[in-house]
Amino acid sequence: MSESNTLGQVVAFGGGHGLFSTLRAARALLDTDAITNLTAVVGVSDDGGSSGRIRKAFDVAPPGDLRMAITALLPNGPMGDRIGAVLQHRFPSGESESGLEGHVVGNVLLTALWNEGASTQQGLDLLGSFFGVRGRVLPCSAEAIDIGAEIVGIDPHDPISTREVCGQVAIATTSGRVAKVWIEPSDPQASLEAIEAINQAEILIFGPGSWFTSVVPPLLVPGIRTAVVRSSARRILIMNLSEQIGETTGFTSADYARSWLALFPDISLDGIIFDLDQNEGAGQCEQAAQSLGAKSFRMKVAFHTATHDPDKLADALRFVAQELGSK
Repeated sequence: MSESNTLGQVVAFGGGHGLFSTLRAARALLDTDAITNLTAVVGVSDDGGSSGRIRKAFDVAPPGDLRMAITALLPNGPMGDRIGAVLQHRFPSGESESGLEGHVVGNVLLTALWNEGASTQQGLDLLGSFFGVRGRVLPCSAEAIDIGAEIVGIDPHDPISTREVCGQVAIATTSGRVAKVWIEPSDPQASLEAIEAINQAEILIFGPGSWFTSVVPPLLVPGIRTAVVRSSARRILIMNLSEQIGETTGFTSADYARSWLALFPDISLDGIIFDLDQNEGAGQCEQAAQSLGAKSFRMKVAFHTATHDPDKLADALRFVAQELGSK
C-alpha cells in the first residue's frame, strides 16, 4: 500500500448498478485523496434494452454499463447531478416513431462519438473529459462479448436436465440454476489499458452486482484474468446483499463463495465485505470468507436491505484496505 494514509491506485470490476455503487464510494475516497487513482474495468456483454439495440444496429460495444460507470464518476454537486440526470435520461416508450423510444441519452452520445471515428476507449475518454469525470472507465475488451451458460432445471418435468442459453438477458432471467458460464468469443482481445491499470493497482474490488452477468464476465476475459492472477494488489469482494431472482435465486453467501471458487480457483481474495444487517449470521459470513482464504468484515454498508450506500461503503472500503495492509 502507498505511503502515508492513502490506499493507492484502485481498480473496480463489474457493471450495472452494482459497479455504480462501488464507483460512487471509491470516487468519494478519490475526492478526499484517500486513493490516488481510480479505474473501472467494465463488462461488455449487455444484449438487452437500449444497449442491445445499439450493439446490434451499429456493431459496437454495448454502451449501457460503460455510461453508468462514467455517470458514477461525475463531480459531486448540483451540476454533476444535473449532468448525471441527462446522461441517464431514458426516452419514454410509446407510439411515436422518433426511433429514440427506450434509448438512453448517454448511450446515444457514446455511439455518436464512436460513429464519428473514435475508438471504443477514445469515445469513453472524450465523454468523460466533456463532463469533468474523475477516474477512468475502461471496457474489459473493445469488442462486444456474449455470455453463455449451462442451466440446470429449466424444465420442471426434468429437474436434472441441462440446457445451454446465450445472452445476458436470458441468463439473468433464467428459471433454472446456472451450472457453468463462459464467454464467446472465448479469447477476446483484452483492453491493454485495463491490463496496465491492474498491473499498477494496489487494490482490486469485485462486486457487488448481478453475479453471472456483471461481476463474473470481465474476469472471464483471459487477458484480464491473467493480469488479476499476477497482480500483487489486495483483492476485496463486496458481497451482494441478497439473492437475485433468476440467475442466483436462493443464493447464500456460501453459494457465492462456492461459485467464486469454482470459477476462479486461481484468484484468491483477501477480504469480503458483508452488510451487518444481512439475514445470515456472523458465523455463516465467516465460514464463507474462510472458504476463500479471506477475512470477513461485517459492516453497515446498505440503504435498508435494498442497495449499497456509497458513503457507508466508502468508509468500509477505507477501513478494510487499511486493515488488510500491503502484501
